Amino acid sequence: MALATLDLSLYTTGRHDTQEAFAADLRRELVRHGFVKIVGHGLSDEDINQVFAWNKIFFQLDYEDKAVIAHPGGSDPQRGWSAVGKENAASLYRTGFLKARMASALKDSRMEYCDNVVEQEHFDQGSTKDLKYPNRWPHEHVLPGFREFMESWYDKMEAVAGHLMAALEQAFGLPPGALLDRMTHEKNASEARLLHYPAIDMAEIKQGAVSRIWPHFDLGVITLLFQDGVGGLECEDRENSGNFLSVGSNSRSEMVVNVSETLQRWTNDTVRAGLHRVTVPKSFEERDS
Repeated sequence: MALATLDLSLYTTGRHDTQEAFAADLRRELVRHGFVKIVGHGLSDEDINQVFAWNKIFFQLDYEDKAVIAHPGGSDPQRGWSAVGKENAASLYRTGFLKARMASALKDSRMEYCDNVVEQEHFDQGSTKDLKYPNRWPHEHVLPGFREFMESWYDKMEAVAGHLMAALEQAFGLPPGALLDRMTHEKNASEARLLHYPAIDMAEIKQGAVSRIWPHFDLGVITLLFQDGVGGLECEDRENSGNFLSVGSNSRSEMVVNVSETLQRWTNDTVRAGLHRVTVPKSFEERDS
């Protein structure tokens, strides 16, 4: 079974009947799988290539330049740079929707302790309107243009999320803003993340206690994701419990959307969060066999 691919432009620029059809398709796929692929989202190939380029450039910065904007930890929203050990899906979700399904000894490869901690890291930013939890940016002379691009990228991604939530409101017969207004108010909790996965020995993964990222649900409402060409993202096959399906990528411009825990709560379990993991891509397994 392959995930459906829907064209968001049918909703953003289409007639009322095509908007209705897109909204119905979006609801059907998210209810069925918790995942869907989106094209026609309005983000240019140039923007998408640029965000991947900035991702690479940022994580190649010297440790000292990233440490200046390190997230301090704790329960506050993540802002700035987080290095090894700051997040572990294998432990975070033992108390969530997965609490009876996670073994205690499991860990993500992002938790792997090594000599060079900057091999495992992510960068997080929130809304420019969030004055309580301001963003942490590298000095402009260290990474000129990064902040300007990422703030623009955040706004564009938020606009896409808004269109998707408006379509869901329409599909469920809800009044405009019933879902969207919970996301776009002055205390906006949306976040953008750049993520760098570490290299990991195949032999260690085969031992069974370490994975790229163990199965988990995302927090928040929905997650919008662009993949590189490496692969490894898998979502649960709800028709065959315990099995996972590869979420392949036909191009960088193909957006993956998955339901997160908050939307499941808002819809009283009608739209369930998408269980997913990141594992070794099939091509790597075949190469290693």
